[in-house]
Amino acid sequence: MKDKVKIKLEEIVKCIVDGIENDAIEKTIGLYNGKFGILLFLYYYSYYSGDKKMRSFADNFAEKIVDDLWTERIPTFCSGLSGVLYLFEFLREQQFIDIDLENADAEFDNYLIHCMERFMEEIYYDFMHGALGIGLYFMKKGDNIEPVLKLIDFLYDTAEKDFDNMVFKWKSVIQIEEGTIGYNIALSHGIASIVLFLSRAVSSRIEHNKLLALLEGAVNYMLSQGIDVEKYGSYFPPQSLENENSFIGKSRLGWCYGDLGIAYSIWYAGKAIDKKDWINLGMNILLNSIERKDTNTNFVSDAGLCHGSAGIAMVYNRLFLETANPVFLEASHYWIKQTLMFATYADGLAGYKSYQGQHKESECDYNLLTGISGIGLMLLSYLLNDKQKWDEMFLLY
Repeated sequence: MKDKVKIKLEEIVKCIVDGIENDAIEKTIGLYNGKFGILLFLYYYSYYSGDKKMRSFADNFAEKIVDDLWTERIPTFCSGLSGVLYLFEFLREQQFIDIDLENADAEFDNYLIHCMERFMEEIYYDFMHGALGIGLYFMKKGDNIEPVLKLIDFLYDTAEKDFDNMVFKWKSVIQIEEGTIGYNIALSHGIASIVLFLSRAVSSRIEHNKLLALLEGAVNYMLSQGIDVEKYGSYFPPQSLENENSFIGKSRLGWCYGDLGIAYSIWYAGKAIDKKDWINLGMNILLNSIERKDTNTNFVSDAGLCHGSAGIAMVYNRLFLETANPVFLEASHYWIKQTLMFATYADGLAGYKSYQGQHKESECDYNLLTGISGIGLMLLSYLLNDKQKWDEMFLLY
């Protein structure tokens, strides 16, 4: 399979280079859905290939797009400044590059603090598009934890609390187009991301007297949303059992929604505070999820990291790196194989298109979250047999 992966990787690189040279790449600065996520892939590829010309190409691309940070003021982790600045911290840490922002750090940080405060006023915690992603950047940077402490206070103050059962929950927008409000337990936009954020705060030794109560309450809410796996085919529903007209049934297999992200967050939280029942429960669900291999019944429609096969491979490979259990490595390789099989579009990028949902056309997509940059990054980690440290930007490490 390695030879096939190498061939596909070279196709992806060619598409990205051609896209940059022909100005076909996304105009946004985002980490998940813009130019800086593509830059991450280019640096990893230049390291893998040892190609000095590719490293020079990546450096030139970086120099060009850094200028956009002064003109595109979007604060979010997915599409804007907090995700990009987190990436810079990561690139410095991994000794890929030290991007010089010309002493603009304080200006950017003050802007992000202001935006985070606005999101908190709007009671908008969303990891990808709201306050949580900005807090994640400040936690990563580490030189000013005050915004993180304020965010923990915000989560505590806005939680709906059931102290008798020690259950904390939060409402959010669950259907953007309709503006529907409800409870979301998923990783990408829901309470699983809160659990992973709080768990990372514990692991980072951030001291806050409400932190452990928040973590316990959030995990307990997710556990209260479990469904009968024998009846429905998954341990958790797509969102929450409490939502009006909620769908009580099988959730997808993917990073963004469903058992993988929720069980991973339970397991990770258990590790953070050494709570054996959470560790065992999360691991049991994750091990059972390995048997879910059919793409159709698991609603896997493309290869991207968000909701596709490469993202499933990413989660299983992280679990192998954390546990050394070979069944997770085998599962990751299975989904790498499926990733190759999704390259079926004659008019796609290296054969790939991104699934946009029912009744929508699949699209060519260069991005990290849903497109070929993320697919290529996962293929690189497979070939390099590395520690996949980049997945910390997907709340996995």
